[in-house]
Amino acid sequence: MALLVGFGALGAWFYTSAGAKVPVVMAKNDIPVGHLIDAGDLTTVEVAGGVTAVSADHLSSLVGQRAAVEILPNTLVQRAMVTSGPPIPTGQGMVGVAAAPGQIPSSGLNPGDKVEVLQLPQKGVPNPSSSGTDAVLVASAVVFDVRPNTSSSGGTLLTLIVPTSAAYGVAQASNAGQIALVKLGG
Repeated sequence: MALLVGFGALGAWFYTSAGAKVPVVMAKNDIPVGHLIDAGDLTTVEVAGGVTAVSADHLSSLVGQRAAVEILPNTLVQRAMVTSGPPIPTGQGMVGVAAAPGQIPSSGLNPGDKVEVLQLPQKGVPNPSSSGTDAVLVASAVVFDVRPNTSSSGGTLLTLIVPTSAAYGVAQASNAGQIALVKLGG
């Protein structure tokens, strides 16, 4: 009889704990790499089971941190997804680029996108390169920020994360209006 009561109590405990929910932190919207997280980017949700997300009680500890990876909407936030460190990896730097209409994809670019940075030839001057490989300034850069260029109709201002060795060339090509960005897959 004691065994039967014991199994009954154990079954009742498993039944009640299986449905127990825990409040955790979830992203409200897309949070790009390097974005400074504010309270409006996050919400809480109750989930069941053993999850490794940040507890809702610690939501305020995420505010002011930077996204170490892109955090998609409705993703449970884990500590490894945020950092208090700088958003720029060692050996990399941020460089500003002013792109005219037609120098970026018509669908636009978003923070976190990977792009190839090309140097365009001067207008009216034939390109001396037959392969075009020397026109590639950076094979893979990351878009950090995108804003409309209010001083140029249809233009776009971008901040790119590039190797520091390529930053001068990218800035120079941008200044001359001879830059194009190709969005990369993956």
